[in-house]
Amino acid sequence: MRSWKRIIPFLILNIIISAATTLTVLLLWDRSLRPVQPLPVSVGGTGGIPPAGNSIHPALPGDATLPPADEPVILIETVIGAGDLQNEAVLLRRVGEGELLLTGWKISNGRGAEYVFPYLLLNKGGAVRLYSRAGNNTVMELFWGSNQAVFRSGDLVSLYDWQGGLRATYNVP
Repeated sequence: MRSWKRIIPFLILNIIISAATTLTVLLLWDRSLRPVQPLPVSVGGTGGIPPAGNSIHPALPGDATLPPADEPVILIETVIGAGDLQNEAVLLRRVGEGELLLTGWKISNGRGAEYVFPYLLLNKGGAVRLYSRAGNNTVMELFWGSNQAVFRSGDLVSLYDWQGGLRATYNVP
């Protein structure tokens, strides 16, 4: 019985340290996977998306430094699972220097389906996966919300900046 009295303080200390460590890890994990939030609605805007051809759009970080259209800034790496709604996704990777704000950028399948990006800042070397199906957006995964597959073999996937300039293309094999 005497040995239990000596062990109890160590067991309590172990429980407290384990709980604190678990809580810290969960808080850090939650912070890194926060859902992407759209920008607030602005004058002349729609849900924070800069209106095309309108000079009275909100000042967005990165749009003043948007590189020339012939300079690669982002790459459509691949389309995964084309034709299968549950697995279909487009993988985009930042290839230029610095950060790139994708707010208001559009991706198109060449047959009329378009997705407009919410507020999303892509860091140098960063990537984002755009799923065709519905889901909850995070900083690494976005969801189109379609009820059918968006891409099929032979489609030309095009990515346009918020000014309408073509930035990247990909032919779905």
